[in-house]
Amino acid sequence: MVKPANRSLLRKIGQTGLILLICLPLSGQDSFFQDTVKINEVIISGKKANEVLAGYKKVRIDTAILSRYYHESLEDLLVENSGIFVKSYGLGGSATPSFRGTGASHTQLQWNNININNPMLGQADLSLVPAGLIDRVDISYGGSSLSEGTGGIGGIINLENKPVWRNGAIVSFSPLIGSFGHYSGQIKARAGSLNFQSSTRVYMSYSENDFEYYNDVTSAEPVKEVMENNETIMRGLMQEFYYRKSKDVLSARLWYQYADRNLPSSMLIPQSSLTEKQVDESLRAMVNYDGQFGISEYFITGAYTLSKLNYTNASASIDSHNRSESMIMKTGMMNRIGGNIRSKLILENEHVLVNSENYSEGKSGRNVLSLAAIAEVNSNGKLGATLHVKEILHGKTLLIPDFSTGLQFRITNSEEHYLKANFSRNSKLPSMNDLFWVPGGNQNLQSESALTYELTYEMTHQISLPLKAAFNVSAYHNSINNLIQWRPGNYSYWIADNVKNVNTSGIESSTTFEYNTTRMESSLKISYIYTNAITTGSDIHNDESIGKQLIYIPEHQVNGLLRFGYKGWYADWRTGYTGKRYTTSDNTSYLPGFVLNSISSGYSLQHRSKLFNLGLTVDNLFNITYQTIAYYPQPGRSFSLKLLIQIVK
Repeated sequence: MVKPANRSLLRKIGQTGLILLICLPLSGQDSFFQDTVKINEVIISGKKANEVLAGYKKVRIDTAILSRYYHESLEDLLVENSGIFVKSYGLGGSATPSFRGTGASHTQLQWNNININNPMLGQADLSLVPAGLIDRVDISYGGSSLSEGTGGIGGIINLENKPVWRNGAIVSFSPLIGSFGHYSGQIKARAGSLNFQSSTRVYMSYSENDFEYYNDVTSAEPVKEVMENNETIMRGLMQEFYYRKSKDVLSARLWYQYADRNLPSSMLIPQSSLTEKQVDESLRAMVNYDGQFGISEYFITGAYTLSKLNYTNASASIDSHNRSESMIMKTGMMNRIGGNIRSKLILENEHVLVNSENYSEGKSGRNVLSLAAIAEVNSNGKLGATLHVKEILHGKTLLIPDFSTGLQFRITNSEEHYLKANFSRNSKLPSMNDLFWVPGGNQNLQSESALTYELTYEMTHQISLPLKAAFNVSAYHNSINNLIQWRPGNYSYWIADNVKNVNTSGIESSTTFEYNTTRMESSLKISYIYTNAITTGSDIHNDESIGKQLIYIPEHQVNGLLRFGYKGWYADWRTGYTGKRYTTSDNTSYLPGFVLNSISSGYSLQHRSKLFNLGLTVDNLFNITYQTIAYYPQPGRSFSLKLLIQIVK
């Protein structure tokens, strides 16, 4: 828990920062204009492991969008810029993704193509990932994940860091002050030449998260309460080095982060009895070599990840220490045969060791070796086809091979109109907790498997010189077998078992219009997502979830974004509807749907080699009351003021 003395000091620091902000000639962080001054041409390079393969759907969130999220988490970025539903326990609480109706463990989070899901849980907490540390986010759906990792039945989210080859240095400083005692700051520094680059990013964030909410559960009439025991402190560092010679690039990356969070309980428990706390600490290191020899491109990556989690609950006399380590070696080679055919081989080995007081022998480990072969044919851009085959060796067990095949047809030569289809089989291994947790872990668990069908239409059309339109719609169906679930056992504890079969199907669509001139930029994007996720079979006697929607999966989601920029001024309006989510497996209880609105506005000023940005954001504009997890309230209307100062040398 944050001590009162430290809390008072942090308040003073924040107040001083606000005074400094007001005294400076500032300008806002821009929705349209990137947070960089105009410089000479630069070259960004990296391996092509993440190219869009023929027949598959992929979404990219680039630097222009990421520049608006320096102080936000990956959770905020994905909620506002993708169709991924995020289950959040509120400010300071954990946040996990749900891809196309699948669970959090069916989404793989990667950092530069290396898995960083917690091996104990088999999933990632998006609230612990600062979006400001990332240069690009690639989201791969369904079968396309086979080329990049193992276990991404729903999909893969890959966080990329890239070098910018240029002479000189760029330094930026960005503080923020916001509602509910929120203060954060980030410093970025890039320096180097056309052959060597260094990038350093440091961030720190503190938030009391002491928002007001109405408790309508513990009494007949709603009672206004203040969220307590919800302080969070986060800090971290990312260091990158890049060296290139000709077409070869050697890179080294280090990412350290620390989070100290007090955990509030639900509205069912009195605030005064809250004593939960969680400390997360992680270290990720990576060395990568990209090269080219003749018609072959290849890469070799070695990575090490360390995660520590300490959970304490004084009232329950719990002090749990957990430590996990992963050592990953990954290599691949791509060959181009003529102008239309390319092949790729990717070999990956991941060794995991967990040291936990909750495992029977204290320590447990496993080794997973996978080999993927990919062939792609692209006939003059008109017709394309892709075939993946992947084999996984889990310990001494050889799994049934996974595979995926995709077809792509370009409807017209003059415009970007594509019809895509793919079919795949994908597997997911049990997590370490599923296997070894005491009590309830089950070392006899089978891997989950899914058959996925997907059909996509994509279109980009230049209606006139300033007006461009884009449209895409995808229909998909997943059939997941041997779903792992923790269920009541024969004794007083729960056990992990393969008990269910689940089908998820749905439609994803988005329409975008852009109208840009020399002085003005504007855009409108509207998206709609329908998700049907039901249990089709179960080994549980009289399972009432059969034929029912999975809990916390909304059937309907609608998002809209309107942006406008003129000279240095900008503004945007975001709105989103999330439909009702069932909270019980028999669908008798649910959380009602809600609509959130947020607005941002600001001004950008560039003077010679300096850039100043000042922006104001209002979240939950209409101060609505809502929950994404039952009995965990979300905050009402909030404000944040951001500053960016950048200098180029």
